Amino acid sequence: MAEAPTLAAVIDKLFKTIKRPNGQEHSLEEVARWCAAWLRQRGEGTFSKEYLRQLRLGIKSNPTKRHLEAMAAFFQVDPAIFLDSERSAEIQADLELAVAIRDAGVSALAMRAVSLTPDARKQVIEFIKSLQNEGKTQG
Repeated sequence: MAEAPTLAAVIDKLFKTIKRPNGQEHSLEEVARWCAAWLRQRGEGTFSKEYLRQLRLGIKSNPTKRHLEAMAAFFQVDPAIFLDSERSAEIQADLELAVAIRDAGVSALAMRAVSLTPDARKQVIEFIKSLQNEGKTQG
């Protein structure tokens, strides 16, 4: 069985896959500012750009539950994505599939993929990636 990704890898994947409507990555400053405001509304502390940078790079690796919840709220994902669990793997597989579908614009595939198991969705994602790589080498 594959080793679970680190917290830093999960955070980095969120930045790289959940982008602005124009396709650009969210900035550290933008995410930190939003998370700080989210936490302030709840009276639950602070969140800085530097702290987020350290989490994304793996310099810090033990954030509080409230910080994980704030990041999950910003990226609109289940906070369980940050945990080393089967549910985290499922969420990440769903995220990768959504990105592959968004990038390829294939809604029919999305409709069929809903009924697949998490492992089957991962296989679909890998197949799509292999096709994309094949197209790049031929182009």
